[in-house]
Amino acid sequence: MPSCPPIPPTPSTSAWRETGRRISDSGSVVSTAIDLDQPRQGITLAGESMSSASTLLGLDLRPDCRLSDHWVRGDDVTAVYESADARRLRTTAMWRLHRSDGATRAWELIASAQTSLLQSDSVLAVVSEIDATDFLWGTCTDGAMRWHADPSPEATCVLLGRSGATGSGYTSVLVAAHPGDARRLIVRRDGTRVVVDCWLFSTALEKGVLLRSRVLAAVGPTADATRWAGDLAAKFAASPPILTT
Repeated sequence: MPSCPPIPPTPSTSAWRETGRRISDSGSVVSTAIDLDQPRQGITLAGESMSSASTLLGLDLRPDCRLSDHWVRGDDVTAVYESADARRLRTTAMWRLHRSDGATRAWELIASAQTSLLQSDSVLAVVSEIDATDFLWGTCTDGAMRWHADPSPEATCVLLGRSGATGSGYTSVLVAAHPGDARRLIVRRDGTRVVVDCWLFSTALEKGVLLRSRVLAAVGPTADATRWAGDLAAKFAASPPILTT
């Protein structure tokens, strides 16, 4: 009986390239990298000096945490962190690349937390730091995004104009918290940088409960930024919130 030819391996469809604990993506709009040992940095935008590189969707886990597991599958990079502080949190960060038509590049951080204690403090912050000259606050009304120069307690997203960015004019950044998930959105200046803090989880976390939340970030052209950013933010706001268990 003739032997069957070997089945060729299925080609990987992952958008990410894994090198140890460093994950990179050479996109058509902007190249990015994730250092899993530095969760607070999140996604680093390439093409800028490291001293002033813009970072998106970092997870502030406080200093005492360690990476216990990670994997890359398709458009997702997942990392599991264990805290060594009194909160005893087990936090999972999933950075998900959103496929686009090339005009923008977008990512979503899906964060989840659980604890081995009977009750623990669950508050986490998703942090983005951008060298920016200006920014607008976005509020969503009747499915449409409206932009404001002044702060608003109803704001769920921020549109920033980057300074010193290189590339093909992709110098605007959107950071959007899901209105069904966000606890509060804080924007502050730190020198030339603008820091966007999206605070998640407003309730105490009990053993056996899993909390989930998410934040979106996108990079796109300065031209017509309020339109493309408004469309992305409104679509994100209209999506159903992630269920907790």
